[in-house]
Amino acid sequence: MGQPQSKPSKPRFPQPGDHIYCERKGGLYDHHGIYVGDDMVIHLRGAAKKLGELPACHKCGDKRVENGEIAKVCIDCFLDGATLQIFDYGVPLLEFIARKRGTCCQHDSKPPHEVISTATDLLERNGFGPYDMLTNNCEHFAVYCKTGSAASYQIAHHIEGVIATGPAGMLAGATVAVACGVSKGVRKTSSSW
Repeated sequence: MGQPQSKPSKPRFPQPGDHIYCERKGGLYDHHGIYVGDDMVIHLRGAAKKLGELPACHKCGDKRVENGEIAKVCIDCFLDGATLQIFDYGVPLLEFIARKRGTCCQHDSKPPHEVISTATDLLERNGFGPYDMLTNNCEHFAVYCKTGSAASYQIAHHIEGVIATGPAGMLAGATVAVACGVSKGVRKTSSSW
């Protein structure tokens, strides 16, 4: 018996400052970013995406920016053919528990202009640190831009699954959680970069 899927929401185009995401690898994981307007998204890229330059795109044109592991690309390049989803903030506890992890959070979001400013500043300074699937991924980046505190709910869910597999799984899950700090929960400030 799996975790309930996200409740269907009314389809809408993202607004500047929205945290957006899409499924990758048939739903194995989700990729997250911040929609900054003008059909552009700022996101933290994983190692597989950093191996070469982004392919040319007529829509991105001269608006595309790459700075280390953070990139600003058009929404089409970000989605790469997947379906756009919008991450929800300020959801009640019962809804949070019932929804698929990595689709919502209980914390309230900062105002859109602050979210965009944070994402843009991190892009300009390449200031979020190296990508790490467990401790510094695209969801950490997007949640940090929205709330000021980095967290990855989909990674936490995967570790919960490991813990649920029994004593060996609990030991492995606890070791990974302690060693990797799944939810950073610390506010990064410019002085900590």
